[in-house]
This record gives sequence, C-alpha cells and structure tokens, in this order.
Amino acid sequence: MGQASLAWLIWNDIRIKARGREGRGGRIIAIGVLALLPLIGGALAAWHVRAAPMIPLAVLGQVSAALAVLLLVMISSAFAHVLRLGHDRGELELLLTAPIPAARVIAARISGVQAVVALPFLLLTLPFFAFSALFGHGFWLAGPFVVAAIAVIATAIALVLATALERLLGPARAKTAAQLAGVLLGGSMFALGQTPNFAPAWFEARMRALDSVPPAPLDWPARALLGDPGPLLAVLALAAAAAFVSARFAATHIEAAPAGPAAEKPTRAAYFGGSPFSVMFGKEMKLLGRDPELISQIGQQLVFMVPVLALIFTDGQITPVRMATAGVFLGGALASSLAWLVISAEDAPDLIAAAPVPAGQVLRAKLAAALSPPMLLVLALAVVVATRDANAAWLMLPMAALAGLAAAMMQLWTRAPAKRSAFRQRYKSSLLTAMGEFLLLGCFAGTTRLLLMPSWWAPAPLLLAGLLMGGIYLFRPRPEL
Repeated sequence: MGQASLAWLIWNDIRIKARGREGRGGRIIAIGVLALLPLIGGALAAWHVRAAPMIPLAVLGQVSAALAVLLLVMISSAFAHVLRLGHDRGELELLLTAPIPAARVIAARISGVQAVVALPFLLLTLPFFAFSALFGHGFWLAGPFVVAAIAVIATAIALVLATALERLLGPARAKTAAQLAGVLLGGSMFALGQTPNFAPAWFEARMRALDSVPPAPLDWPARALLGDPGPLLAVLALAAAAAFVSARFAATHIEAAPAGPAAEKPTRAAYFGGSPFSVMFGKEMKLLGRDPELISQIGQQLVFMVPVLALIFTDGQITPVRMATAGVFLGGALASSLAWLVISAEDAPDLIAAAPVPAGQVLRAKLAAALSPPMLLVLALAVVVATRDANAAWLMLPMAALAGLAAAMMQLWTRAPAKRSAFRQRYKSSLLTAMGEFLLLGCFAGTTRLLLMPSWWAPAPLLLAGLLMGGIYLFRPRPEL
C-alpha cells in the first residue's frame, strides 16, 4: 500500500477520524475489551440458531425491520461526518495542493466516512456471521457485505440531504438543521430500542406484526443478509450506484465549502454596558447558542442516557412520580454538560482572571448560564406533570436545581482546561468522574422518588450525595505553589 494511493489515503482518513486523546496502549486495551463482548455474544447467538434453515422465513420481517432501523441510525451517524467533509479544510487543502489527483482525494475522503460509519456495526455483527458459517450457515457470510453496503447507501443519503439543505437554507442554517435532525433521528432510533421497557404492550404488538414475510422487494435486504444470491446482487448494485452518487455530491460539497473562515457581518450595532454579571451571562449564552454542533453533541449524550431512564420506567408505567424522577436526572445531566463548556472550555481564562471583576461574580454568572437551559427544560416537563400531580411538579423543580448545581460544582472542582472540540472525549479523561456524576444524579433522582412515595429512606440518597460531594471537594486537584 504505497503512499498517496487510494488505499493509503482511505486508511489515513480513518486513522485521523478515530484518533483520540488516549495513548496507543489505552486504545489497544479498549478495543480488546470492546471486541470481547461481540465475540462472546456472536458465538452464543450463532450457536442458538445453528439449526435454523438457510433462509428462515419466520424472521424475515424482524430482520427487515432491524435493517431499516440500522439504515436510519447510519444516516444519523453519517450526518456528523458529512457536515465536516468540506469544512475541515486544514489537511484537505494540503492534499488538494499535493501532486495527487483531486478525484482520488475526494474518493478517499468519502470512503473514509463510509468506513467510519460501517465499522462499529461490522465489529458488532462480524463474530455472529463468522461463527454461523462455522456452524453450517456458510451463505450468511454475505452479512458483513450487506452491512457495509447499507453504510454506503446511508452516506449517500446523508450527502444528498446535506447538499439539499445547504441550497435551501444556506450553509449556516443548514448545519444547524442537519445537526438537530441527526440528533432527533438518532435519538428516536435509540429510544425505539428501549420500548420493551417503556411500552411493553406496544412492543409486543409490533413484534407480532413482523411475524409475516414482507412483500418483495421489501424483503430483499433481509434475504441478501442471509446470502440469497439475487437480492444480494441487487443490494450490492444499489450500493455501487450510491458510491457513485456519493463521489459526485462529495465533490460538490467540498468545492462549495469556503476555503477559510468567513468574516461575520454584524446584524446589529454592538452594545457595551450592563453589570459584569449580565455581560458574562450574555457572553456564555451567546457562545452556547452559536455552536449547533456542540448542542447536537449534548443532545446525543443525553439520548444515550435512555437506558438509565428505562430503569425508572421498567414496567412501562409512566406516572408523575417517575416523570419527576427522570426530570431531575436529565436536568442534572444537561447542567453538567453545559457547566463543562462554560467552565473547563473557557476560551480566554487569563483574560477573565485579569478583569477587575470579583471571581465569585464571574463564577455565579457561569453557573447561571449552565443552569438556565436545563431549568427551562425541567419547567416545561413540570407543567406536564402538574396536570396529574402538582406535588410531584413542585418537588421536581428544586430537586432538579440542586442536582444541576451539584453536578456543575463537581465540574468546577474537577475541571481541567480543555478545548470545546474535546467535548466528546470529556468522559474519557476521567472514568472516575463520569461514574461519580452518574452516582450523584442517581442520588438526587432517588431522593425525589422516595419523597413522593413517601418513604423514611428519602434522606439516605441525599446523605450519600453529600458525602460524595464532600469527598470530591477534599480531594479536588489543587494548583501547585
């Protein structure tokens, strides 16, 4: 694989996208641990279906539905990479000025996106298909090719939609719309996987509806996954056409992107004045609202807390007590994310420290900016809860405020300066902090539920939260003298 070849460019693009802050040894250990679970699970699943026919008609409906959900999840995943396709200009400009054909650079760029979209799902499913082949289902080795083909099709759809949005709304608004659409799409698909906990009766009815075989060509992806030659060729041909469309739209996307940061035109006259608190509060709120990608990342992290919330609604009953409990947990989690952004990811800490403003006033303004959006969200939920149980609504508001304030103070005491672009990796830097945050929010949510039951054990989780906060404060990092 020579340098500047298509294969080398693709591998280089994948390596850059997958690069994290942890060292090589940490990545090897993490990959080994993560690969062990699909390996064991795939082997057990393949052994469980070893006696099934090569094309099990009874599950074609369920497999078709699973592949449809997979396509939507991949589209959501591809959106994030597509939006950065032409705007991360640093390395791209260098490659385009190198003595390499531009078509090869663009092909490598889009192939890297397709590979990154497909890789997590290939790692999850490959052991199952491999062990199934060992147990007599050799045609099921077509499965990984179908998963990769779906990733290619999903990337093409994401590119077409992103290009259409840019032409309709303009680059800035299109980025915001695409980010929000990606969060909603990914969140809805992720939440759908938790419906056995939230709505078991609805889930069972949908599963019974999937017992019948879908009509052609809706069953072709499922048949292709199981090695049926005709549908497999059709899916691969569709993926080849999608790859061609992706290359065309990727070239348009990259050429249309600006080569450098465009100067923003002021929409109104600048106003200087007000108290230091209002100025700092306004500055933080403007920074939070200016970056839709960060908003989408926060939304994605909140979506991945759905399994935690599923424990609250484990039997499918949505009661005011449980809604109040979930509101406290989500409000605190959102406040923690925003507190990390306004405290740890401060762009000009030295400038603010040198300003003739008391440090306590600056901190109060930052905490107010971190707590305001979560409390508005909790307030909207409280209005819904109040229609069924006013006591639950009134208790949820102060408990969510306490949970958010505690999570924000935890970020303050354990903060380490970082760039806003490192938001996705903030939990990787300290697994202990992440576990402590979940335990802290669980304590406040547990106290809320126990108070509404009511129970004499209600103070116990709050006491545990106090001990946890005390320990974090005592052992917080201190600047060296």
